[in-house]
Amino acid sequence: MILYIILLFGVAVGFGLFLTVMGVRYQRGSMALGLTHAGIAIVALAMLTVQIFREATIHMFYNDAAILFVMAMAGGLVLLALRKGTEAPPMVVVGIHAVMALVALLLLIVGYTHH
Repeated sequence: MILYIILLFGVAVGFGLFLTVMGVRYQRGSMALGLTHAGIAIVALAMLTVQIFREATIHMFYNDAAILFVMAMAGGLVLLALRKGTEAPPMVVVGIHAVMALVALLLLIVGYTHH
């Protein structure tokens, strides 16, 4: 199941990368793409939470990844709050959001490969 979660987060990263390119290159965003990005990430995080609570053993990589994903999701809510029309949000906040999510994804991958 973790592999599917990693793939879902990978798809969310792809949408996020596309949104970042739109923000940097064209100075605008897309609410529909942003909500799709968020929806996929929420589903993946819910699946990760279920997986963490189902396992009999504690897997610190998965737990740490889940905490970072929650923090990244909070950053995403800040980005949504800072949104003004079709204008792109501040790229510094986008960068912080992206770094947290990518580190969480890497922790998830490391945990999967060392399980």
